[in-house]
Amino acid sequence: MSENETDPATDRERLPPKTITDRFDSLSVGDEISFNDRDTPYEVVETDRYSVTVAGPNDNRVTLSQNLQTGGWVVHEELWWIDAERGVD
Repeated sequence: MSENETDPATDRERLPPKTITDRFDSLSVGDEISFNDRDTPYEVVETDRYSVTVAGPNDNRVTLSQNLQTGGWVVHEELWWIDAERGVD
């Protein structure tokens, strides 16, 4: 397994922000990535210094961006559907 490959989702451990940044730095438009506990591959559609935008199934766009204060990375995606149920008192 190369340094850019990880174990299946159930075996993944949290990566340091620097490792994630290094992996993002090597991405190009058209590459595929998977992240966190999502096994679905996403296609890279745009990159810049502090973010990567990917497209998933049905062309749903997700932006992965770096928090400049902590160096960590976060996932931003459009909320397009929600279901909520009230708890029983």
